[in-house]
Amino acid sequence: MADIDAPERASDPFANRVALTIAILASFIAFAAIKSGNVAEAMQQAQAERNNGWAWYQAVRVREDMATYELAHLERLSRTAAPEEAARIAPEITAQKAEIDRIRARLKDTRARAEGAETDYDRLNLLGDHYDLSDALMAIAITLLAVATLSGVHWLYWFAMLPAAGGFVFGLAAMLGRPFNMQMLFAWLG
Repeated sequence: MADIDAPERASDPFANRVALTIAILASFIAFAAIKSGNVAEAMQQAQAERNNGWAWYQAVRVREDMATYELAHLERLSRTAAPEEAARIAPEITAQKAEIDRIRARLKDTRARAEGAETDYDRLNLLGDHYDLSDALMAIAITLLAVATLSGVHWLYWFAMLPAAGGFVFGLAAMLGRPFNMQMLFAWLG
């Protein structure tokens, strides 16, 4: 069935403005969705790196503990052993101390890598939160624009521009890699 009012609506400047605005917002959402997907993939990789880094750190810590216990054992043997036996153990003690130094250097490096991966994850998570907030604000704006068109309420169009502007700001901040520190808001949104 043909819509009798279609030519009348096609020439309605308000309906045209709303349609163009929705098209622009939907295009922005589509572009932001691609970027958001890339951020989500990078977050998964950073999370895996973070988890692997901390697991490796724990393994090196266990090795450090074992080497420290071995050193304590050798030193105890050296103190209670006969002088010729203590002389035989002395190079082992020196070697064990060198091994502990190597392990501690490795531990420091491993911790730095794990903390770096954690920092990357946190940075990407903040970008992801910005994309999510942008998407939500844009969806609210599009919904308000649809209601404005159906009801013919012109002020609602301008009211819809508030969440649309917020969506653009958060989306662009994420795209440019310049997120805002909005911990309270994101913690509340959960």
